[in-house]
Amino acid sequence: MSLKARSVTFTVVVVLALAGLFSGIFVGQHFHFKKKIDVTTFHGTYLENPRPVNRFSLTGTDEKSFDNKSLKDKWTLMFFGFTNCGYVCPTTMAELSKMYRILEEKGVKNLPHIVMVSIDPERDSPEKLRSYVTSFHPDFYGARGDENSIKAMTREMGIAYAKIIEKGSDDSKNYDIQHSGALMLFNPQGELNAFFTTPHHADLLAKDYLLLVS
Repeated sequence: MSLKARSVTFTVVVVLALAGLFSGIFVGQHFHFKKKIDVTTFHGTYLENPRPVNRFSLTGTDEKSFDNKSLKDKWTLMFFGFTNCGYVCPTTMAELSKMYRILEEKGVKNLPHIVMVSIDPERDSPEKLRSYVTSFHPDFYGARGDENSIKAMTREMGIAYAKIIEKGSDDSKNYDIQHSGALMLFNPQGELNAFFTTPHHADLLAKDYLLLVS
């Protein structure tokens, strides 16, 4: 093969290689590939076809907007509860705190964003909610919104809750809330990718999370 022919061949190879490289970058940026996991080893409920969620708009404990965009580019583990809760909420938040520390000890860099959404916005002020969630871990986050917004979110995600007024009480704020304690896991595209029903165990939550993000 002549020197000129070799030069042309080399140029074609380089051009094709660059074209493949840029094509791969484009595909990686514009398409999301489904992650295949062994569901037999998953303790929660894994959604092979992640579900997009309807538009929502809440306010975070940092006084910034917490909406669908807030779920992007990170894994988010969301819990619906309230600060006056007697058992389900503190128990769940404690397990989330243990799970988070397990992941920290393992050196996981892609840690989940733990968010507690208040189902009692009437009594859960931003300050009260912030103090509550950070008491379990300084990186935990809270969000609240008006009652209609919360009802729309919980209805979509299958979270049941009901206000129980104490008999004989004259105080309108003297009530309890019965609710389910499921956890919702959103992928970095802001889609619901898995959920976990009670009882929650920190070690199993950590294993499931590692299975998804590893």
